[in-house]
Amino acid sequence: MLSLLTRPRGALDGGKMVDDRVKDPGSGDYFVPAVTVDEGIARIFGLTGGRDPGRGEKRALIALRDALDLDVDVVRTNSVLGRSLAEAMAVEWNPDRHTVRNKVTLDGLNVLLKGATNLYRNGRLKVNASAKFSTLTGPHWDDFRPAQSKIEAVTRIAALTNAPPETLGPGAKEHKSVLENLADRALSDVSLDRSSKTRLARSLAEHFDVAWTDTCYSTGETISLEGLNTVLAGAERYLGRLGKPDLVGVPNPSGEADLLVSVIRDGWTGEPWDGRATVQWLRSNNLRGANDNEWQGFYFEGRSRELAASALGPPTNSPRVRFGSTIFDYARDFIWDFKAHTEASRLPVSGKEIRGRAELQLNDANAVRECVDQQGLGFIVLSGAATMDENGTFVAWHREFKAESGRRTAPSNSERSRTRKSAFSPLRVDAFWIGTSFALDEAVTAGVMRVAEQGRQAPKEPGTAGVPRAPKFHLDVVRARGSLMVASRSWIAPDARGNI
Repeated sequence: MLSLLTRPRGALDGGKMVDDRVKDPGSGDYFVPAVTVDEGIARIFGLTGGRDPGRGEKRALIALRDALDLDVDVVRTNSVLGRSLAEAMAVEWNPDRHTVRNKVTLDGLNVLLKGATNLYRNGRLKVNASAKFSTLTGPHWDDFRPAQSKIEAVTRIAALTNAPPETLGPGAKEHKSVLENLADRALSDVSLDRSSKTRLARSLAEHFDVAWTDTCYSTGETISLEGLNTVLAGAERYLGRLGKPDLVGVPNPSGEADLLVSVIRDGWTGEPWDGRATVQWLRSNNLRGANDNEWQGFYFEGRSRELAASALGPPTNSPRVRFGSTIFDYARDFIWDFKAHTEASRLPVSGKEIRGRAELQLNDANAVRECVDQQGLGFIVLSGAATMDENGTFVAWHREFKAESGRRTAPSNSERSRTRKSAFSPLRVDAFWIGTSFALDEAVTAGVMRVAEQGRQAPKEPGTAGVPRAPKFHLDVVRARGSLMVASRSWIAPDARGNI
């Protein structure tokens, strides 16, 4: 439910027009639950500013304890610590559902994550940057929100002076340009040591009056995340932007899209996703899709959410994510849904390659329209090449895999079995943004998008008809690259014309 103020919409408050539709961060309409334990842990670290994901849920719970300023001994079990955190945040805690023995379940993590998100958005979660970086000591850094990853750090440094967007090089290495642009725009009249990237970073830190230590860089002219955060914090304070919410996040959809596609591109090597390993990962994380023919889409969503949670900070906005029965996949400052698109199919036995359809199925048409009308909506689309299971070995294994969990293969409406995908190779990831209902209508008129009736769901019994499905929007990916695309990355090198 949305919280409503008693005054009429558009009433004056202190001479300013206000909107009475107050977003309730604790509402299910504005909270996206984590779908894996790793995602939940990463998001708690993001809210608290803590960084130690390698130690699992215990460190995340301790980081939340510290952010709530609670006095709970670290030797207590996770289940006891979880209950104490829930009590402190005044959220409901059910030991039977939220704990298993001494561990906190995914449901329990989501209860804590939702409570922490609510407190964070209301400015009631304590974050102490000086506790995380040796270069930032003292309470005057309490308002600094550290970047969780290098891509977030360089993006925020560039945004401080409206410099061009930044990317990372091979091995997630920052480019010297992020420091050069900051120097040129923020300290144009200052003589700096530009003889190397690390020397320039140190020189910037000195002029921003922040410490620069051996932990800020490493061999090979690489600046550490601590070093980038040190420069970022110093620059924010120097420019009067320390703790300003519009620069903690990325204040426009194209900037956020660039962050997301960069994180996804850096999260995979471009090697094919093996079908067996992928569905086993889905099963081990209790995710949908392990029994599905289009397993690559579920894997892309689940892993992308984990990558984004680990690499990007929490939202400064609280966009609505639920429309009817549709919950969109990801919310930072803007709403995004993750989709996998088969651009080509490779037949390893016959040696053929078949071009895939340009069109991609999106979400429920009514949900898309309502979301676009209220706040805009984006799609992160991974295009790849599928390796088809020509000899049937994967489908035989997959049926046995499903049978082990008591899941039988559903019959087909057409009574024909399609050739399955045994592997999927990522080729490129694109971000498409639809900002207004007018933009959506333009896309429909231009043939970039259309509403399509959907076939029935698979029948429960042979000889019967499946349940009807609501119409969905479809996207012509090729045409959309020329009109709706706001960011893109590729795993393949461009040709002589720059095409990928």
